[in-house]
Amino acid sequence: MNELVRQHTALDDSDLEWLHLLVSEWQLLSDLSFADLVLWVPTRDGTRYVSVAQMRPNTGPTSYQDDMVGHLVPRGRRPMLDAALDEGRIVREGDPEWREEVPVRVESIPVRRDGRVLGVIARNTNLLTVRTPSRLELTYLQSASDLAQMIAAGSFPFPNQQVDMDASPRVGDGLIRLDGDGIVQYASPNALSAYHRMGLATDLVGQPLGVTTAELAPPGARWTRRSPSWPAAGRRASSRSRRGTG
Repeated sequence: MNELVRQHTALDDSDLEWLHLLVSEWQLLSDLSFADLVLWVPTRDGTRYVSVAQMRPNTGPTSYQDDMVGHLVPRGRRPMLDAALDEGRIVREGDPEWREEVPVRVESIPVRRDGRVLGVIARNTNLLTVRTPSRLELTYLQSASDLAQMIAAGSFPFPNQQVDMDASPRVGDGLIRLDGDGIVQYASPNALSAYHRMGLATDLVGQPLGVTTAELAPPGARWTRRSPSWPAAGRRASSRSRRGTG
């Protein structure tokens, strides 16, 4: 990504660092969306876009069989990219595209930093296996929508945060959705199973996640800002915890 951004775009090193923070955690968005993600950045002269990163979902079929990184497309060929970049909003209009007899829903999410749109994430969902979604899948999609809104608003990723990609949250391990006070609104079966193994004898829904986690923790356990018990110390949950996962 460094080489592509520096060769083709006018972004500076701080912008590039923002993109690195984004792609270090966007597997979460891909899995919650059941969709492929491709990050497009406008070229230096503004006449084209270059794809600088790509992510496939672990939760559904891919929309791209080929590697898209390094591809260049002219402005005007993909109107949804133009609209998201120029208007700074998430664009969902349009009929599905057909790729090798597979219907694909395409959406565009502007990537904002300090009031500027650096590029656009194309979110591509393979519709071939779409069915009536379960409550789990609806929760995934709502959390994905919230996370996309945060990216478009410039409030995600979190600046000055070092991310260990190997330790990034994985949706399949369990998803917990909280309200603004850290109260559990939904817990996936895997998340609930994990808490049952920790000793929880009741349902998680309606419980304060931080307090509940702290009560189940071994004596003397230490917690960091990224731990689920952070709200137990009287702090509000982070933006991602409030809107998406815990």
